[in-house]
Amino acid sequence: MRTSHILATALAAALLAGCAPSRFGPVPAGVHTRAATAIPFFLDKGASEALELGVRESFQMWSDATAFKFTYGGLVAAKAARDGKDEVVIMRRWPKELPIGDAAWCQAYLDSSGKIVEADILLNAQAFTFTSAREAKAGSLYIEDVLEKEIGRSLGLGLKTDSTVVDQYRPAQAGEAYEPGIDPADMAAYLSLYEAGKQK
Repeated sequence: MRTSHILATALAAALLAGCAPSRFGPVPAGVHTRAATAIPFFLDKGASEALELGVRESFQMWSDATAFKFTYGGLVAAKAARDGKDEVVIMRRWPKELPIGDAAWCQAYLDSSGKIVEADILLNAQAFTFTSAREAKAGSLYIEDVLEKEIGRSLGLGLKTDSTVVDQYRPAQAGEAYEPGIDPADMAAYLSLYEAGKQK
């Protein structure tokens, strides 16, 4: 009798684990905007000095071009979780819920009205290496190129509604001069979402 009770409990736990919601994945379809314009962000303490500089400059690029003001909070033991902090997380083990061929993922967290209250940017260090415009290590992905897209997503621009969509980035090549910048399509999306219809 006791053995059957233990087996039933174990089976129930296994079934519940199989039904547990995944930690990562697309947000619900619809328009999602940021709830606040002042956004502190933090970086995984495993980042090199060159990557740290590239990350900071990427967020500054968006601060300079938009109404959002990103402030750097420093290096932390980053974790991808809803914890009240926007973080750039270096994932050495890529979550199984996300396509292994994707270099990065923006995990946005919404409030009950659908506003984005937090967003973590996950970098796939299991399948990719990252470099900065200053160091330009051949074969690695420019962190500025990857973050340009993901920071935009953290603001609600083109958030993925399908976890099978994979972004393609061109690896750095020896001797090239890479100039980071915001893609005109992303800037147009920002202006349409946040600036259109504002009172002058």
